[in-house]
Amino acid sequence: MIELLKDKTYLRYWLAVVVSFLGDAMTITTVLFLIGTTVENPLLIGFVFVAQLLPAVILGPLIGPLIDKYSSRKMMIFSDVFRCFMVLSMILFVDKPLVLICLTLLQGIGTAFFEPARMASIPIIVGINRIPSGIALFQTTVAVIKLVGPVLAGLLLAFQSPSLVFILDASSYIISACLIFSLKILKAQKKDHNTNSYFNSLWTGVREMIKTPILLFMILLLFPVLIGYGMFLTNYKAVLLQYFQVSNIEFGILEGIFAFGTVIGAIVGSYAMKKIVHYQLLYIAIGTLGLGVVSVYGIIKLDVMFSQSVFFILGGWSFITGLANALLMVPTSSIFLLHLPEAIRGRGTAIFYSIFNLFLLAGTLLGGFIASSINILLALILSGGILLITTISYPIYKNTSLMRKVKKQL
Repeated sequence: MIELLKDKTYLRYWLAVVVSFLGDAMTITTVLFLIGTTVENPLLIGFVFVAQLLPAVILGPLIGPLIDKYSSRKMMIFSDVFRCFMVLSMILFVDKPLVLICLTLLQGIGTAFFEPARMASIPIIVGINRIPSGIALFQTTVAVIKLVGPVLAGLLLAFQSPSLVFILDASSYIISACLIFSLKILKAQKKDHNTNSYFNSLWTGVREMIKTPILLFMILLLFPVLIGYGMFLTNYKAVLLQYFQVSNIEFGILEGIFAFGTVIGAIVGSYAMKKIVHYQLLYIAIGTLGLGVVSVYGIIKLDVMFSQSVFFILGGWSFITGLANALLMVPTSSIFLLHLPEAIRGRGTAIFYSIFNLFLLAGTLLGGFIASSINILLALILSGGILLITTISYPIYKNTSLMRKVKKQL
C-alpha cells in the first residue's frame, strides 16, 4: 500500500486529496461551530449534513455521462475552483446560519462533480491491479484527516477568526487544482465518442451496470448495509457522550482509537483482498461491524459492575468498530472500480456515488429520527442488528441465479 507513494504521479494525486479533504474537514467543523453558537435549533445542524450529501444523491447519476464524454481532469479542476469561491463567500456570512447552509449546499454541488471524477481516475492513475491498495491508502488518509481536521479547526477557532479557516480551505482547493493539473496521465483517458443523446448515454450506463452480476449484487446488498451504517454513524458518538458520559479528553482519545482502527482496517483490507474472495470479505466486514455495534449493550451492563474499567473496554470497542468500518469500505469501493466496464466508468462511478450517498443519507435520517423520538441506544443497537441480519441472511440466497452468475464472474 505504502509503495504507491513512491509513484510520483500517484503522490501528486494523493497530495491533492489530502489538502482538499483536510480543508473540507476544517470548514465543516467551522460551519457547525458557527451555527451551533448562533442558534439553538439542533435541526439546523442536521441540515448541514443533509446539504453535504444531497447534491451527490440528486446530481450524481446526471454527472456520469459528462465524465465519460469530457476530461475528468478538467472536471476536478473546475470543481475545485468553484468550491474555492463558495468557501470564500462564507467569510461574508459568518453570522447568517441559513446562508452558510446554502453555501454548504453549493459546495456540496462542487463535490458532487469532483468525487465521481476522482474515483473514475483511480484505475488510470494506479492501474487495475493496484486498485485495492489505492482504496486502502485513501481510507487510511481519510481516517487521519477526519481526526486531524476538526482538531486543527478547533485550535484555529480558539486563537483566530473563522475567516482564517475559510481562507485556508479555499487555498487548499487551489493547491488541489494545481496538483491535478499536473497529472498529465489523465490526458490519455479514453473518452466516449458515440453520438447518443445525453439521456441515452445515461440509460446505457444504468443498463450496463444492471447487466453486470457483481454490480447488481452490490447495489442490492448496499441498501440494508448503508442504512445500518448511516444509523451507526449518526448515533455512536451520542451514545459515548450521553450513556457513558465520557469526558472531552476521553472522547478525543476514543475518536483517536477509532481512527487508528480505521488505519489498521484499511491495511488489513488491502492484504485480505489478495487472499479472500471479495464479496466474502465484504460479508465478514459487515458481520464484524454489526457484532461490534450490538455489543455496546453488553458494555453498558459492564459499566454498572466495572465502572472504573469501562473506558478501556470502550477503547477496545472503538478500535474494533473503526477496523470493521475500513474493512467494509475497502472491498465495497474496490469491487465497483474493478468490475466497472471501462466504457461506462464515469457513469458507473457517478451512479455508485449517488446510490452510496442516498442509502447513507436515508440511514442517517432514520437513525436520527429513532434516536430523537424513541431512544439513542435503541437506534445504535438497531443499526448493528440490520448489519447482522444482512450477514446471517447470506445462506438463504447464496445459491440463487444471481449469486451463481457472480461466482462465475469472479
